[in-house]
Amino acid sequence: MTIQELKKKAYKIDKLVEEKIISDNEKVKPIKDGIIDINKYYSAKYKILWILKEPYDYFDEDGNPEGGDYDLKKALAEKKSYDEFTDGKPTFMPIIYTSWGILNNFCLWEKMPYVEYDPSVLNAIQSSAYINIKKIPGRTSSPESVIKEAYLIHNDILHKQIEYYDPDIIIGGSTLHHFFQNLGFTGEQMERNGSNNYIIKDEKIFIDAYHPAQRPGTTGVSKESYCNDIITAVKNWSSN
Repeated sequence: MTIQELKKKAYKIDKLVEEKIISDNEKVKPIKDGIIDINKYYSAKYKILWILKEPYDYFDEDGNPEGGDYDLKKALAEKKSYDEFTDGKPTFMPIIYTSWGILNNFCLWEKMPYVEYDPSVLNAIQSSAYINIKKIPGRTSSPESVIKEAYLIHNDILHKQIEYYDPDIIIGGSTLHHFFQNLGFTGEQMERNGSNNYIIKDEKIFIDAYHPAQRPGTTGVSKESYCNDIITAVKNWSSN
């Protein structure tokens, strides 16, 4: 696939999101997601796709949702420093460090530079793709039943994103179980690697991990272990 073909496919996804994902609330519009920077993604040693649950946006003074109608890809591409991630740090920092480790010779947590002092670490997320199952923004984490419903309604778009972006590495943040049937495998077929499960299929690696904003006090998994476990799973795959 050429970079021009990839750009055309990414554009088709954006149009599908605009045309097919309709909110029940006229004040709320879908948020487009996908490949952050197509040029960087295309030239990356490994193409990484993160799959999360849903984006967040504004609510009015009465607590009613409003907002959306923006491009998350552009918003992430424009962030040039650690401080610009504001409330998104718990989710995006593990994604950034994990992606950076994968793209930099499987560097583990203890040897990584701090993004606060080295903004070039942000190139890792700009070289990746990031999608949400539910593309209508929420205020707080929606119940699992809401995420499941969003997947059932719009799984055609979600699987087109996987097909069109053609990633080498697919990482689900407490989301991959929704995709098992359509991807052709089950959770029981996956291998355990520390805090995650993974399977190699069609020369790709699919990793079923915790959400990147998981709380170590709840899961028992430190941020260091979270990142390192994904990086080592990918390293094992790359050596086969």
